[in-house]
Amino acid sequence: MLIKYILSHKKALTLCGGCLVIALTLYPMFYRTWAFGSDAWGLSIIAILDPEELPWSPSDFNSLAIRPAVAYWLLTNFDWPYERCGRAMTAMGGCSQPLVNFVGASLDKHDTDSIMTRRGYALIRHFAARGEPLNGYHNGLAPVHEAVLYADVRYLRALLQLGADPSLPIDSPEKDYHGFDAFEFAAFLESRSQRNFRDIRAELDAL
Repeated sequence: MLIKYILSHKKALTLCGGCLVIALTLYPMFYRTWAFGSDAWGLSIIAILDPEELPWSPSDFNSLAIRPAVAYWLLTNFDWPYERCGRAMTAMGGCSQPLVNFVGASLDKHDTDSIMTRRGYALIRHFAARGEPLNGYHNGLAPVHEAVLYADVRYLRALLQLGADPSLPIDSPEKDYHGFDAFEFAAFLESRSQRNFRDIRAELDAL
């Protein structure tokens, strides 16, 4: 009887020890996921990541316990991400940036037809439908100014179709283009690099 008790006790300890090791191994990955995925800004970052480059291994510092498709689904189906600013974004000051600006700034980092780019534009349309500001400023620029600066015609066109205002002035007193609207900003940039900004000017002139 004593031997059976000792053996069953050892099995229980082994099982508990194994569970503890698994929990400690998974904890950093789940903590990172909660830190980044507890608000709309962090979920936006995850949603437009390349799913093929997001590691699964808990030992990898870049691994997350949530996939981009799931982050996108949470953003488009629930209100709670928009009601808080999580720990990671608070530390980074990310929540001070309007969501349209936040996602729009990342659109030029991916191929035009990639799933990340398509998901990014879908998020911008979703944010606009939610009433998130299309004309919010960040570092003195509204999204239309950023689209002009990036020479991103597709982004500019999407913003204009959603109702963004190209007549807004840039609020950067330390810059030569302070007070310029999108038309003036495009002309200013085209004077310095005609090849890169010709299509931007054409898009604005078509209004």
